[in-house]
Amino acid sequence: MANIVWKRSLLCAFFSNAKIQSVISKRNIYIKEYFTNLICLSHQKMYQTIILGSILLISLYISKRIRETKLNMPPLARYKIPIIGHTYSYIFNSEEFIKQCKKEYGDIFSIYVWGRVRTIVGKEYAQEILSKDDTFSFFVAFRKRFPGDVLLKNLGAISPIKLLKEHVFPKLNFYSERMQKSLHPATQKYIDIDIGDHDEPKVFNNMYYLMARIISTPIANILIGEVNDEIITTFAEFTRDLSIFLIIPPFLDFIYPGLQNYVNRIVIKSGLYNPAIKHQDILIKHIKKQACKRLQEKEKYGDSWKRPDDFLQDIMEQDGFDSNNVDYSSLADRICSLLFAAIHTTTGGCANAFMDLASRPQYMQELYEEQLEVHKEADEDGILPFEALNKMKKLDSFIRESLRLTGHIVALEHAVLKDHTFLNGLQVPKDRLVYVYVDDVNQDESLQGPNPKSFEPFRHVDANALASKIGKNYMPFGGGKHACPGRYFAINEIKFFMHNVILKYNFRTASGKVEERRRVGPLALPSSGAIIIEKRVK
Repeated sequence: MANIVWKRSLLCAFFSNAKIQSVISKRNIYIKEYFTNLICLSHQKMYQTIILGSILLISLYISKRIRETKLNMPPLARYKIPIIGHTYSYIFNSEEFIKQCKKEYGDIFSIYVWGRVRTIVGKEYAQEILSKDDTFSFFVAFRKRFPGDVLLKNLGAISPIKLLKEHVFPKLNFYSERMQKSLHPATQKYIDIDIGDHDEPKVFNNMYYLMARIISTPIANILIGEVNDEIITTFAEFTRDLSIFLIIPPFLDFIYPGLQNYVNRIVIKSGLYNPAIKHQDILIKHIKKQACKRLQEKEKYGDSWKRPDDFLQDIMEQDGFDSNNVDYSSLADRICSLLFAAIHTTTGGCANAFMDLASRPQYMQELYEEQLEVHKEADEDGILPFEALNKMKKLDSFIRESLRLTGHIVALEHAVLKDHTFLNGLQVPKDRLVYVYVDDVNQDESLQGPNPKSFEPFRHVDANALASKIGKNYMPFGGGKHACPGRYFAINEIKFFMHNVILKYNFRTASGKVEERRRVGPLALPSSGAIIIEKRVK
């Protein structure tokens, strides 16, 4: 009896499992069909999106070409390789390539580089780009290449240029003393310490990186007051680290113009890579310490508190600043924006002037004698009055010549904000990128005088042309209403530095030859050649 019951139970279990298996099998079929339909639907939608997107892009391209054909466009230089266009010649043989294009096509012509048409404008029409700020914009062009708004996301709509104009440039006279007091110990720290007390000359390689720390010291002091080695390093390396987004060739733009910048922004926003973060963290830590210290001392000492006179304090006293809820990230990003605008330009100009003099020691004595005469006005601490800068006429001319022959072939990239017709009748469409053929300006005898290609350090002494004075024959700081407002600050710092090193050292290139600029495509960087420096025998 028990055996029968067991068999019946087993039989029921079998049929029950079979039923369950049947249900599961049907369910799996339904699920499979559901996801198959879903995938098919997804594929259909994806294909529809791709097709619609392609139609849209083609339509935009056709409409753009139709609009452009109505314009009297600059001639496009011929090229043999589709897609690549003139990119190879532009990067590896820029000087000869641009010169040949101008000879063949005239003062305004277009080339096809990195997946888009770009227009080059020579000396005859360069001022149209620099003076018409409602038509051409340097800042719009820069934003198309550099993702600054996502790197410094706490900056908001604040303009670095506005910050400089409001808080730094009106105090150039006042800051000249602080600049010198910072430059002298910085020079001693980074140059004297390596030379030591002995008379043996010392070889320095790649002065640019050393110069960046020297130049950063007074700028850091003027912006945030008390500084340390960590802050100096951040000031010196911030621009170099972020410049990777400008240095990396935009290969993705061959696929679609602007794609490289779009991908860069995704990389930053996703947190995969952001070189600004480490510098922001250092600045936030330092600014927080400084701000807390100042707020506590102000509360403790009241009217007898000695107010720090620097950029940070000016910002802390602006309307809307809440001392109980300080946005340190925003303060750090404001400082960072100024670093990008100031450090690289001043360091590059200073490194070039230093190397140009080391390459031409025959001019050292004449500049030394001028600096000796000017230094008679210095106080017991060796600090010159602001007015002494105007008496460094030969040094100023030397610096201007160094900046004139910086070595760029084309520069000053601008975006076209609306269709524009040049005086010769040629037209460029909205959104076109245009560049100034600056080498055409610098090598023109009618603009520069005799022997424009040669380095003649005192050609500007009697020409009433200071190193900070812009014009149609001198464009290292741009031109027009939007010329670099920091040029006065930069030139003053370069002059104070050169005045100091000329009085203290003899220096020459290790090769005994003129060290040329390093060429990176159409742009030039300071030479990395070695310099021999030794203390002057008094």
